[in-house]
Amino acid sequence: MNALPTVVISAAGRGTRMGQARPKCLTPILGKPLIHWQLEAIQAFPHLIVAVGFHAEEVIAAVRDIRPEAEFVVNREYETTGTASSLSLAMAQGENPVISVDGDLLVHPDDLLSLASGPMPSIGVSDIQSLAPVLTGIRNENNGDLLATSFHHDEAMDSTVGMLEWTGLVTIDPGAHPVTGKGHVYQMILPLLPCRAVHVRCREIDYPAEVPLMEAWLETLIGEGVFRG
Repeated sequence: MNALPTVVISAAGRGTRMGQARPKCLTPILGKPLIHWQLEAIQAFPHLIVAVGFHAEEVIAAVRDIRPEAEFVVNREYETTGTASSLSLAMAQGENPVISVDGDLLVHPDDLLSLASGPMPSIGVSDIQSLAPVLTGIRNENNGDLLATSFHHDEAMDSTVGMLEWTGLVTIDPGAHPVTGKGHVYQMILPLLPCRAVHVRCREIDYPAEVPLMEAWLETLIGEGVFRG
């Protein structure tokens, strides 16, 4: 297997839809901040960059509790920009391939490795499960692979047949794919479509109602020995 890409966790935003005065990555999940579960999920990846902004020092302290060697970039425009800005700042730190993970997402560690080990660019997709999903048009290739062909958000859809949910996961080689942006990552990577899609097991929290769903899923994984608990 090739060297694993740098993990970029975008954790700069306010997380206003959660109705809390802290970034979503600090939301308690089974007694620990979400970002601690994320760091356990990516423990096989040796290089980590975290993009911070809102309550930056608290996020940095939480990360350094587990990964003291982690690097950080500061998105000073977090009030007016999205995760694409944070990812662009992190990619500007070097030319290594990256795998981008939103700060509100928890992914099965095996699926992160599967996504990271394949060709780039690639995105992670799941069954539709979120309250406000970004949908991805999917084409099934003859060899069984999935190909992402389009993104859809806040659109009136007659049908979601042929659609999966984009998880926010993407792998990019900045040297080969020099994309940047200020808004959403899916808008930033539109020029890279069509690209490989990988079905991953995950949960995300955009709204308070999604926290118990993540906790129930995580408890199952702890029971299976995937996470330590």
